[in-house]
Amino acid sequence: MEKMKDAPIREGEEPKSDAEIVEEVLKTEFNQSTFLRNVGLKSSSKNSGKGTVVVAAHVHDLQQKLERSELQAEVMQEEMAEIKLKAEEYEAARDKELELLRKKSQEQEEKLAHLMADGDIALW
Repeated sequence: MEKMKDAPIREGEEPKSDAEIVEEVLKTEFNQSTFLRNVGLKSSSKNSGKGTVVVAAHVHDLQQKLERSELQAEVMQEEMAEIKLKAEEYEAARDKELELLRKKSQEQEEKLAHLMADGDIALW
């Protein structure tokens, strides 16, 4: 299979998909596969074509499931990036608000200290 996948592609032809390569390998090696016979895909002249079709259909189904999973993972990564961005924006806004509160508190402390120094306010 690796040889088929790595084989040079002729000009004007598209590369074979993984499913097509698996199907081709199964067609050529189907008669020799003990595994396929053991799982019920017996190689006889009558049903070797059927077995290959069944396997090819299964490979195609698995490939579609993989593509859906990859799309879902991509969507989830995008959603994660959005959530992270919103969290960073929230933290920045919170930090800005906290800084404003600190400045106000410091200004009030300075005013109070100034009033106390002038003797306008007496603490008993």
